[in-house]
Amino acid sequence: MEAAAVEKLIEEGESHRVEFKIAAPRDAELAERICGFANGTGGYIVIGVVDGSWEVKGVRNVAATTDVILKAARLCNPTVRLDPPHPEVVVLQGKSLVIATIPPNDGTIYQASGRFWLRRGTHTVPLEAHDLQEFFYNRGFMRWETRPVLKATLADLDTDLLKDYLQQRPQQNRQAGRLTNLETVLLNLDCAVETREENGQSVIRPTNAGMLLFGYNPQDFIPQAEVICIMYGDKVGLRRYLDRKILHGNIVEQIEQAAVFFKQHVPVAARMAGFNRIDEPDYPLEALREAVVNAVVHRDYSLQGETVRIFYYADRIEIHNPGLLMPGIGLKELQKGQARSKPRNPVITRILRDLPGGYMEQVGSGISYMINQMRELGKPEPHFREQGEFIVTFEQGKVSTTLERPPATTESTGAEQLEAAKPQFTAEEEFGAPRGGILTEERRKERALQYVHKYGSITNKEYREITGASDNTALRDLEDLVQQGSLRATGKRRGRKYLL
Repeated sequence: MEAAAVEKLIEEGESHRVEFKIAAPRDAELAERICGFANGTGGYIVIGVVDGSWEVKGVRNVAATTDVILKAARLCNPTVRLDPPHPEVVVLQGKSLVIATIPPNDGTIYQASGRFWLRRGTHTVPLEAHDLQEFFYNRGFMRWETRPVLKATLADLDTDLLKDYLQQRPQQNRQAGRLTNLETVLLNLDCAVETREENGQSVIRPTNAGMLLFGYNPQDFIPQAEVICIMYGDKVGLRRYLDRKILHGNIVEQIEQAAVFFKQHVPVAARMAGFNRIDEPDYPLEALREAVVNAVVHRDYSLQGETVRIFYYADRIEIHNPGLLMPGIGLKELQKGQARSKPRNPVITRILRDLPGGYMEQVGSGISYMINQMRELGKPEPHFREQGEFIVTFEQGKVSTTLERPPATTESTGAEQLEAAKPQFTAEEEFGAPRGGILTEERRKERALQYVHKYGSITNKEYREITGASDNTALRDLEDLVQQGSLRATGKRRGRKYLL
Protein backbone atom coordinates (compact mmCIF):
# COMPACT_ATOMS: atom_id res chain seq x y z
CA MET A 1 0.00 0.00 0.00
CA GLU A 2 1.35 3.42 -0.98
CA ALA A 3 1.83 6.15 1.62
CA ALA A 4 -0.66 8.39 -0.25
CA ALA A 5 -3.35 5.71 0.06
CA VAL A 6 -2.71 5.41 3.81
CA GLU A 7 -2.91 9.20 4.20
CA LYS A 8 -6.29 9.11 2.46
CA LEU A 9 -7.54 6.40 4.83
CA ILE A 10 -6.48 8.48 7.84
CA GLU A 11 -8.00 11.63 6.39
CA GLU A 12 -11.38 9.94 5.90
CA GLY A 13 -11.36 8.50 9.43
CA GLU A 14 -12.74 5.28 10.85
CA SER A 15 -15.58 3.60 9.00
CA HIS A 16 -17.11 0.18 8.43
CA ARG A 17 -13.92 -0.62 6.47
CA VAL A 18 -11.20 1.10 8.52
CA GLU A 19 -10.12 0.83 12.17
CA PHE A 20 -7.24 2.62 13.88
CA LYS A 21 -5.27 1.41 16.89
CA ILE A 22 -2.40 3.23 18.57
CA ALA A 23 -0.98 -0.18 19.49
CA ALA A 24 -1.96 -3.77 18.81
CA PRO A 25 -4.50 -5.02 21.40
CA ARG A 26 -4.28 -8.52 22.86
CA ASP A 27 -4.45 -11.15 20.17
CA ALA A 28 -7.92 -12.49 21.17
CA GLU A 29 -9.48 -9.01 20.90
CA LEU A 30 -7.71 -8.36 17.61
CA ALA A 31 -9.03 -11.70 16.30
CA GLU A 32 -12.57 -10.48 16.94
CA ARG A 33 -11.89 -7.30 14.94
CA ILE A 34 -10.37 -9.26 12.06
CA CYS A 35 -13.30 -11.68 12.14
CA GLY A 36 -15.75 -8.75 11.99
CA PHE A 37 -14.14 -7.40 8.83
CA ALA A 38 -13.83 -10.86 7.26
CA ASN A 39 -17.55 -11.56 7.69
CA GLY A 40 -18.40 -8.28 5.94
CA THR A 41 -16.95 -6.16 3.17
CA GLY A 42 -13.36 -6.50 4.37
CA GLY A 43 -11.20 -3.56 5.35
CA TYR A 44 -8.04 -2.30 7.02
CA ILE A 45 -6.72 -2.35 10.57
CA VAL A 46 -4.06 0.35 10.90
CA ILE A 47 -1.77 0.09 13.93
CA GLY A 48 0.04 3.25 15.01
CA VAL A 49 -2.77 5.81 14.64
CA VAL A 50 -4.70 7.28 17.58
CA ASP A 51 -8.37 6.31 17.50
CA GLY A 52 -10.47 9.49 17.63
CA SER A 53 -7.87 12.14 16.85
CA TRP A 54 -6.31 10.11 13.98
CA GLU A 55 -2.89 11.36 15.01
CA VAL A 56 -0.01 9.37 13.56
CA LYS A 57 2.09 8.01 16.45
CA GLY A 58 3.78 5.08 14.80
CA VAL A 59 4.70 1.62 16.08
CA ARG A 60 7.80 1.09 18.23
CA ASN A 61 8.21 -2.65 17.66
CA VAL A 62 7.12 -3.51 14.12
CA ALA A 63 8.07 -7.18 14.34
CA ALA A 64 6.11 -7.79 17.54
CA THR A 65 3.05 -5.97 16.15
CA THR A 66 3.21 -8.05 12.98
CA ASP A 67 3.38 -11.25 15.02
CA VAL A 68 0.30 -10.27 17.04
CA ILE A 69 -1.69 -9.62 13.83
CA LEU A 70 -0.69 -12.97 12.30
CA LYS A 71 -1.50 -14.82 15.51
CA ALA A 72 -4.88 -13.08 15.74
CA ALA A 73 -5.71 -14.09 12.16
CA ARG A 74 -4.90 -17.72 13.06
CA LEU A 75 -7.15 -17.51 16.14
CA CYS A 76 -10.14 -16.94 13.86
CA ASN A 77 -12.05 -20.08 12.94
CA PRO A 78 -11.32 -20.78 10.13
CA THR A 79 -8.08 -18.83 9.80
CA VAL A 80 -8.52 -15.49 8.03
CA ARG A 81 -6.22 -15.15 5.04
CA LEU A 82 -4.91 -11.59 4.86
CA ASP A 83 -4.33 -10.00 1.46
CA PRO A 84 -1.39 -9.51 1.19
CA PRO A 85 -0.71 -12.47 3.52
CA HIS A 86 1.84 -10.50 5.57
CA PRO A 87 0.93 -7.16 7.24
CA GLU A 88 2.42 -4.17 5.42
CA VAL A 89 4.70 -1.56 6.96
CA VAL A 90 4.21 1.98 5.65
CA VAL A 91 6.32 4.93 6.78
CA LEU A 92 4.31 8.11 7.24
CA GLN A 93 5.63 11.35 8.72
CA GLY A 94 8.79 9.45 9.55
CA LYS A 95 6.86 6.89 11.64
CA SER A 96 6.13 3.23 10.89
CA LEU A 97 2.53 2.03 10.62
CA VAL A 98 1.55 -1.64 10.41
CA ILE A 99 -1.50 -2.38 8.25
CA ALA A 100 -3.52 -5.59 8.03
CA THR A 101 -5.73 -5.85 4.94
CA ILE A 102 -8.72 -8.18 5.30
CA PRO A 103 -10.41 -9.18 2.00
CA PRO A 104 -14.21 -9.07 1.53
CA ASN A 105 -16.23 -12.09 2.56
CA ASP A 106 -16.10 -14.87 -0.02
CA GLY A 107 -18.90 -16.98 1.42
CA THR A 108 -16.99 -18.29 4.45
CA ILE A 109 -18.41 -17.63 7.93
CA TYR A 110 -15.77 -16.78 10.57
CA GLN A 111 -15.88 -16.80 14.34
CA ALA A 112 -13.55 -15.80 17.15
CA SER A 113 -13.76 -16.35 20.90
CA GLY A 114 -16.63 -18.75 20.24
CA ARG A 115 -18.86 -16.10 18.60
CA PHE A 116 -19.60 -14.70 15.17
CA TRP A 117 -18.65 -11.03 14.70
CA LEU A 118 -19.51 -8.36 12.17
CA ARG A 119 -18.25 -4.84 11.56
CA ARG A 120 -21.13 -2.36 11.78
CA GLY A 121 -20.27 1.27 11.36
CA THR A 122 -17.16 1.85 13.49
CA HIS A 123 -17.90 -1.00 15.91
CA THR A 124 -17.38 -4.76 15.86
CA VAL A 125 -20.44 -6.47 17.34
CA PRO A 126 -21.32 -10.09 18.13
CA LEU A 127 -24.20 -11.53 16.14
CA GLU A 128 -27.24 -12.65 18.12
CA ALA A 129 -29.61 -15.41 16.95
CA HIS A 130 -31.82 -13.12 14.83
CA ASP A 131 -28.73 -11.36 13.44
CA LEU A 132 -27.25 -14.71 12.46
CA GLN A 133 -30.41 -15.73 10.62
CA GLU A 134 -30.39 -12.46 8.66
CA PHE A 135 -26.66 -12.84 8.03
CA PHE A 136 -27.05 -16.40 6.73
CA TYR A 137 -29.86 -15.36 4.39
CA ASN A 138 -27.91 -12.35 3.17
CA ARG A 139 -24.78 -14.40 2.43
CA GLY A 140 -26.73 -17.22 0.81
CA PHE A 141 -25.89 -19.81 3.49
CA MET A 142 -29.64 -20.31 4.11
CA ARG A 143 -32.26 -20.30 1.37
CA TRP A 144 -35.23 -18.11 2.22
CA GLU A 145 -37.03 -18.98 -1.01
CA THR A 146 -37.50 -22.65 -0.08
CA ARG A 147 -39.02 -22.01 3.35
CA PRO A 148 -42.77 -22.70 3.68
CA VAL A 149 -45.37 -19.93 3.81
CA LEU A 150 -47.00 -21.26 6.97
CA LYS A 151 -50.30 -19.38 6.66
CA ALA A 152 -50.84 -20.31 3.01
CA THR A 153 -52.19 -23.39 1.24
CA LEU A 154 -51.97 -24.56 -2.36
CA ALA A 155 -55.36 -22.91 -2.93
CA ASP A 156 -53.51 -19.57 -2.72
CA LEU A 157 -51.57 -20.45 -5.89
CA ASP A 158 -52.84 -19.82 -9.42
CA THR A 159 -52.69 -23.22 -11.08
CA ASP A 160 -53.22 -21.64 -14.50
CA LEU A 161 -49.86 -19.89 -14.13
CA LEU A 162 -48.26 -23.21 -13.22
CA LYS A 163 -49.77 -24.84 -16.31
CA ASP A 164 -48.43 -22.00 -18.48
CA TYR A 165 -45.01 -22.66 -17.04
CA LEU A 166 -45.26 -26.39 -17.72
CA GLN A 167 -46.13 -25.70 -21.36
CA GLN A 168 -42.76 -24.02 -21.81
CA ARG A 169 -40.84 -27.06 -20.64
CA PRO A 170 -39.69 -29.94 -22.86
CA GLN A 171 -42.49 -32.36 -23.86
CA GLN A 172 -41.22 -35.20 -21.71
CA ASN A 173 -41.40 -33.04 -18.58
CA ARG A 174 -44.96 -31.78 -19.02
CA GLN A 175 -47.50 -32.84 -16.44
CA ALA A 176 -51.23 -33.37 -16.70
CA GLY A 177 -53.44 -30.72 -15.17
CA ARG A 178 -54.82 -32.83 -12.35
CA LEU A 179 -54.27 -31.33 -8.87
CA THR A 180 -52.44 -34.41 -7.56
CA ASN A 181 -49.90 -34.12 -10.36
CA LEU A 182 -49.56 -30.38 -9.85
CA GLU A 183 -48.79 -31.01 -6.19
CA THR A 184 -45.97 -33.33 -7.25
CA VAL A 185 -44.69 -30.76 -9.73
CA LEU A 186 -44.70 -28.01 -7.09
CA LEU A 187 -42.82 -30.24 -4.65
CA ASN A 188 -40.24 -31.17 -7.28
CA LEU A 189 -39.77 -27.51 -8.21
CA ASP A 190 -39.22 -26.47 -4.57
CA CYS A 191 -42.34 -24.32 -4.92
CA ALA A 192 -44.12 -26.39 -2.26
CA VAL A 193 -42.96 -28.34 0.75
CA GLU A 194 -44.52 -30.85 3.10
CA THR A 195 -44.91 -29.49 6.63
CA ARG A 196 -45.86 -31.20 9.88
CA GLU A 197 -48.59 -29.51 11.93
CA GLU A 198 -48.72 -29.47 15.73
CA ASN A 199 -51.36 -32.21 15.66
CA GLY A 200 -49.03 -34.39 13.61
CA GLN A 201 -50.94 -33.92 10.36
CA SER A 202 -48.91 -33.54 7.16
CA VAL A 203 -49.80 -30.52 4.99
CA ILE A 204 -48.31 -29.37 1.68
CA ARG A 205 -47.77 -25.62 1.67
CA PRO A 206 -46.29 -23.20 -0.87
CA THR A 207 -42.71 -22.11 -0.39
CA ASN A 208 -41.78 -18.43 -0.56
CA ALA A 209 -40.57 -18.99 -4.13
CA GLY A 210 -43.84 -20.70 -5.09
CA MET A 211 -45.86 -17.84 -3.62
CA LEU A 212 -43.80 -15.15 -5.40
CA LEU A 213 -44.03 -16.93 -8.75
CA PHE A 214 -47.53 -18.39 -8.75
CA GLY A 215 -49.44 -16.72 -5.89
CA TYR A 216 -52.73 -14.90 -6.46
CA ASN A 217 -51.77 -12.20 -3.95
CA PRO A 218 -48.22 -12.78 -2.68
CA GLN A 219 -48.24 -9.55 -0.64
CA ASP A 220 -50.94 -11.01 1.63
CA PHE A 221 -48.25 -13.35 2.93
CA ILE A 222 -44.98 -11.59 2.01
CA PRO A 223 -45.69 -7.86 2.43
CA GLN A 224 -42.11 -6.82 1.63
CA ALA A 225 -42.48 -8.27 -1.89
CA GLU A 226 -43.38 -4.88 -3.38
CA VAL A 227 -41.91 -2.60 -6.00
CA ILE A 228 -42.35 1.14 -5.38
CA CYS A 229 -41.94 3.50 -8.36
CA ILE A 230 -41.57 7.24 -7.70
CA MET A 231 -41.06 10.02 -10.23
CA TYR A 232 -39.66 13.41 -9.16
CA GLY A 233 -39.37 16.62 -11.14
CA ASP A 234 -36.00 17.58 -9.64
CA LYS A 235 -32.60 15.94 -9.18
CA VAL A 236 -32.73 14.99 -5.49
CA GLY A 237 -36.41 14.45 -4.66
CA LEU A 238 -36.78 17.70 -2.74
CA ARG A 239 -40.30 18.41 -3.94
CA ARG A 240 -43.30 16.16 -3.74
CA TYR A 241 -43.32 13.36 -6.28
CA LEU A 242 -45.08 13.74 -9.62
CA ASP A 243 -46.16 10.11 -9.76
CA ARG A 244 -46.01 7.17 -7.38
CA LYS A 245 -47.00 3.58 -7.98
CA ILE A 246 -46.85 0.59 -5.61
CA LEU A 247 -46.63 -2.59 -7.66
CA HIS A 248 -48.22 -5.75 -6.26
CA GLY A 249 -48.87 -9.21 -7.66
CA ASN A 250 -46.48 -12.00 -8.56
CA ILE A 251 -43.00 -11.36 -9.91
CA VAL A 252 -44.08 -11.42 -13.56
CA GLU A 253 -46.90 -8.94 -12.92
CA GLN A 254 -44.51 -6.60 -11.11
CA ILE A 255 -42.05 -6.66 -14.00
CA GLU A 256 -44.81 -5.84 -16.49
CA GLN A 257 -46.20 -3.05 -14.31
CA ALA A 258 -42.73 -1.52 -13.97
CA ALA A 259 -42.37 -1.64 -17.77
CA VAL A 260 -45.65 0.27 -18.09
CA PHE A 261 -44.39 2.89 -15.62
CA PHE A 262 -41.27 3.45 -17.72
CA LYS A 263 -43.22 3.58 -20.99
CA GLN A 264 -45.49 6.24 -19.49
CA HIS A 265 -42.67 8.50 -18.35
CA VAL A 266 -39.55 7.93 -20.47
CA PRO A 267 -39.62 10.53 -23.30
CA VAL A 268 -38.99 9.18 -26.78
CA ALA A 269 -37.57 11.51 -29.44
CA ALA A 270 -37.65 10.65 -33.13
CA ARG A 271 -35.25 11.38 -35.97
CA MET A 272 -35.31 10.52 -39.65
CA ALA A 273 -32.59 8.44 -41.28
CA GLY A 274 -33.44 8.58 -44.97
CA PHE A 275 -37.03 7.38 -45.19
CA ASN A 276 -36.89 5.62 -41.84
CA ARG A 277 -38.04 6.99 -38.50
CA ILE A 278 -35.74 6.09 -35.61
CA ASP A 279 -37.02 6.42 -32.04
CA GLU A 280 -34.47 7.43 -29.41
CA PRO A 281 -35.75 7.22 -25.81
CA ASP A 282 -33.98 9.07 -23.00
CA TYR A 283 -33.22 5.62 -21.56
CA PRO A 284 -33.22 2.19 -23.25
CA LEU A 285 -36.45 0.58 -22.07
CA GLU A 286 -35.07 -2.95 -22.44
CA ALA A 287 -32.13 -2.11 -20.18
CA LEU A 288 -34.48 -0.70 -17.54
CA ARG A 289 -36.63 -3.82 -17.79
CA GLU A 290 -33.54 -6.00 -17.35
CA ALA A 291 -32.56 -4.02 -14.23
CA VAL A 292 -36.04 -4.56 -12.76
CA VAL A 293 -35.86 -8.29 -13.55
CA ASN A 294 -32.50 -8.48 -11.77
CA ALA A 295 -33.90 -6.59 -8.78
CA VAL A 296 -36.98 -8.77 -8.19
CA VAL A 297 -35.08 -12.00 -8.89
CA HIS A 298 -31.89 -11.39 -6.91
CA ARG A 299 -33.07 -9.21 -4.02
CA ASP A 300 -32.89 -10.40 -0.41
CA TYR A 301 -36.54 -11.08 0.39
CA SER A 302 -35.73 -12.07 3.97
CA LEU A 303 -35.31 -8.37 4.90
CA GLN A 304 -38.72 -7.50 6.28
CA GLY A 305 -39.93 -3.97 5.63
CA GLU A 306 -37.54 -3.53 2.68
CA THR A 307 -38.81 -3.17 -0.88
CA VAL A 308 -37.41 -2.66 -4.37
CA ARG A 309 -37.60 1.10 -5.04
CA ILE A 310 -37.36 2.81 -8.42
CA PHE A 311 -36.55 6.53 -8.32
CA TYR A 312 -37.00 8.51 -11.54
CA TYR A 313 -35.23 11.87 -11.11
CA ALA A 314 -34.88 14.70 -13.62
CA ASP A 315 -31.45 13.49 -14.74
CA ARG A 316 -31.25 9.79 -13.83
CA ILE A 317 -33.08 6.64 -12.82
CA GLU A 318 -32.03 4.66 -9.74
CA ILE A 319 -33.16 1.14 -8.88
CA HIS A 320 -32.58 0.25 -5.22
CA ASN A 321 -32.46 -3.44 -4.43
CA PRO A 322 -32.57 -4.76 -0.80
CA GLY A 323 -29.54 -6.79 0.10
CA LEU A 324 -25.88 -6.69 -0.89
CA LEU A 325 -24.02 -8.61 -3.56
CA MET A 326 -23.45 -12.30 -2.93
CA PRO A 327 -19.98 -13.18 -1.59
CA GLY A 328 -17.42 -13.52 -4.35
CA ILE A 329 -19.04 -10.94 -6.64
CA GLY A 330 -17.12 -7.65 -6.81
CA LEU A 331 -18.34 -4.25 -7.90
CA LYS A 332 -15.35 -3.70 -10.18
CA GLU A 333 -16.02 -6.91 -12.10
CA LEU A 334 -19.72 -6.07 -12.19
CA GLN A 335 -19.07 -2.63 -13.66
CA LYS A 336 -17.01 -4.25 -16.42
CA GLY A 337 -19.73 -6.81 -17.10
CA GLN A 338 -17.34 -9.58 -16.03
CA ALA A 339 -18.96 -10.77 -12.79
CA ARG A 340 -19.96 -14.42 -12.75
CA SER A 341 -23.59 -15.32 -12.19
CA LYS A 342 -24.37 -16.36 -8.62
CA PRO A 343 -28.13 -16.12 -7.99
CA ARG A 344 -29.37 -15.58 -4.46
CA ASN A 345 -32.68 -17.20 -5.38
CA PRO A 346 -31.90 -20.06 -7.78
CA VAL A 347 -35.44 -21.49 -7.76
CA ILE A 348 -36.96 -18.17 -8.83
CA THR A 349 -34.20 -17.70 -11.41
CA ARG A 350 -34.71 -21.15 -12.93
CA ILE A 351 -38.49 -20.99 -13.16
CA LEU A 352 -38.67 -17.41 -14.41
CA ARG A 353 -36.32 -18.40 -17.22
CA ASP A 354 -38.95 -20.82 -18.58
CA LEU A 355 -42.05 -18.67 -18.02
CA PRO A 356 -43.60 -17.01 -21.11
CA GLY A 357 -42.22 -13.54 -21.70
CA GLY A 358 -38.46 -14.10 -21.95
CA TYR A 359 -37.78 -12.60 -18.51
CA MET A 360 -34.43 -14.32 -18.05
CA GLU A 361 -33.11 -14.27 -21.60
CA GLN A 362 -29.95 -12.55 -20.33
CA VAL A 363 -29.13 -15.13 -17.65
CA GLY A 364 -25.54 -14.50 -16.59
CA SER A 365 -25.15 -11.57 -19.00
CA GLY A 366 -27.78 -9.08 -17.85
CA ILE A 367 -25.21 -6.54 -16.65
CA SER A 368 -23.36 -6.62 -19.96
CA TYR A 369 -26.67 -6.26 -21.76
CA MET A 370 -27.56 -3.12 -19.78
CA ILE A 371 -24.11 -1.64 -20.38
CA ASN A 372 -24.32 -2.28 -24.13
CA GLN A 373 -27.84 -0.85 -24.37
CA MET A 374 -26.70 2.40 -22.77
CA ARG A 375 -23.63 2.57 -25.01
CA GLU A 376 -25.78 2.17 -28.13
CA LEU A 377 -27.77 5.25 -27.11
CA GLY A 378 -24.59 7.22 -26.47
CA LYS A 379 -25.34 7.34 -22.75
CA PRO A 380 -22.99 6.80 -19.81
CA GLU A 381 -22.75 3.18 -18.76
CA PRO A 382 -24.99 2.26 -15.82
CA HIS A 383 -23.02 2.23 -12.61
CA PHE A 384 -23.41 0.09 -9.55
CA ARG A 385 -22.76 0.64 -5.89
CA GLU A 386 -23.51 -0.85 -2.48
CA GLN A 387 -24.86 1.55 0.12
CA GLY A 388 -26.54 -0.74 2.63
CA GLU A 389 -28.31 -2.14 -0.45
CA PHE A 390 -27.49 -2.63 -4.12
CA ILE A 391 -28.15 0.37 -6.40
CA VAL A 392 -28.10 0.63 -10.20
CA THR A 393 -28.04 4.14 -11.71
CA PHE A 394 -28.86 5.09 -15.30
CA GLU A 395 -27.83 8.64 -16.21
CA GLN A 396 -29.63 10.66 -18.85
CA GLY A 397 -26.68 12.75 -20.03
CA LYS A 398 -24.49 12.01 -23.01
CA VAL A 399 -21.08 10.46 -22.48
CA SER A 400 -18.52 13.13 -21.61
CA THR A 401 -15.22 13.17 -23.51
CA THR A 402 -13.47 15.31 -20.91
CA LEU A 403 -14.64 13.94 -17.59
CA GLU A 404 -13.99 10.35 -16.61
CA ARG A 405 -16.51 8.52 -14.46
CA PRO A 406 -15.19 7.59 -11.01
CA PRO A 407 -14.44 3.87 -10.97
CA ALA A 408 -16.72 1.48 -9.13
CA THR A 409 -15.37 0.62 -5.73
CA THR A 410 -15.89 -1.95 -3.02
CA GLU A 411 -15.82 0.83 -0.43
CA SER A 412 -19.55 1.03 -0.47
CA THR A 413 -20.89 3.65 1.91
CA GLY A 414 -20.42 7.07 0.40
CA ALA A 415 -17.27 6.28 -1.57
CA GLU A 416 -18.93 6.98 -4.89
CA GLN A 417 -21.38 9.89 -5.02
CA LEU A 418 -23.91 10.57 -7.73
CA GLU A 419 -22.70 13.24 -10.14
CA ALA A 420 -26.07 15.00 -10.12
CA ALA A 421 -26.23 15.03 -6.33
CA LYS A 422 -22.81 16.36 -5.42
CA PRO A 423 -23.03 18.54 -2.32
CA GLN A 424 -22.66 22.24 -3.04
CA PHE A 425 -20.66 22.82 0.13
CA THR A 426 -17.08 22.09 1.18
CA ALA A 427 -16.00 19.06 3.19
CA GLU A 428 -15.46 21.29 6.23
CA GLU A 429 -18.98 22.69 6.00
CA GLU A 430 -20.38 19.22 5.38
CA PHE A 431 -19.49 18.09 8.88
CA GLY A 432 -20.17 21.32 10.72
CA ALA A 433 -22.48 24.31 10.85
CA PRO A 434 -22.71 26.09 7.47
CA ARG A 435 -20.97 29.36 6.88
CA GLY A 436 -22.84 32.49 5.93
CA GLY A 437 -25.71 32.38 8.40
CA ILE A 438 -28.92 30.38 8.63
CA LEU A 439 -30.12 28.35 5.65
CA THR A 440 -33.67 28.54 4.35
CA GLU A 441 -35.88 25.52 4.93
CA GLU A 442 -35.70 24.52 1.26
CA ARG A 443 -31.90 24.76 1.21
CA ARG A 444 -31.66 22.74 4.44
CA LYS A 445 -33.77 19.96 2.99
CA GLU A 446 -31.91 20.03 -0.30
CA ARG A 447 -28.60 19.69 1.53
CA ALA A 448 -30.00 16.80 3.59
CA LEU A 449 -31.15 14.94 0.48
CA GLN A 450 -27.77 15.46 -1.14
CA TYR A 451 -26.21 13.97 1.99
CA VAL A 452 -28.51 10.93 1.86
CA HIS A 453 -27.72 10.36 -1.82
CA LYS A 454 -24.04 10.39 -0.98
CA TYR A 455 -24.00 8.40 2.27
CA GLY A 456 -27.21 6.37 2.13
CA SER A 457 -28.86 7.77 5.26
CA ILE A 458 -28.98 10.71 7.66
CA THR A 459 -29.78 11.15 11.36
CA ASN A 460 -31.13 14.11 13.29
CA LYS A 461 -27.63 14.83 14.57
CA GLU A 462 -26.10 14.74 11.09
CA TYR A 463 -28.88 16.98 9.79
CA ARG A 464 -28.06 19.56 12.47
CA GLU A 465 -24.33 19.37 11.72
CA ILE A 466 -24.71 20.06 8.00
CA THR A 467 -27.51 22.65 8.22
CA GLY A 468 -27.00 24.44 11.55
CA ALA A 469 -30.65 23.73 12.46
CA SER A 470 -31.85 23.22 16.01
CA ASP A 471 -32.91 19.80 17.28
CA ASN A 472 -36.63 20.51 16.90
CA THR A 473 -36.20 22.12 13.48
CA ALA A 474 -34.18 19.14 12.27
CA LEU A 475 -36.85 16.74 13.49
CA ARG A 476 -39.63 18.75 11.84
CA ASP A 477 -37.78 19.06 8.53
CA LEU A 478 -36.94 15.38 8.38
CA GLU A 479 -40.47 14.33 9.24
CA ASP A 480 -41.75 16.69 6.51
CA LEU A 481 -39.52 14.90 4.00
CA VAL A 482 -40.97 11.59 5.18
CA GLN A 483 -44.53 12.87 4.88
CA GLN A 484 -44.02 14.07 1.31
CA GLY A 485 -42.44 10.77 0.30
CA SER A 486 -38.85 11.93 -0.23
CA LEU A 487 -37.44 9.86 2.65
CA ARG A 488 -38.47 6.91 4.78
CA ALA A 489 -37.63 6.49 8.45
CA THR A 490 -36.49 3.57 10.59
CA GLY A 491 -36.22 3.59 14.37
CA LYS A 492 -37.90 5.77 16.98
CA ARG A 493 -38.29 9.54 16.90
CA ARG A 494 -34.97 11.30 17.68
CA GLY A 495 -33.01 8.08 17.24
CA ARG A 496 -34.40 7.63 13.75
CA LYS A 497 -32.37 7.05 10.65
CA TYR A 498 -33.71 8.49 7.40
CA LEU A 499 -33.17 6.76 4.05
CA LEU A 500 -34.38 6.94 0.47
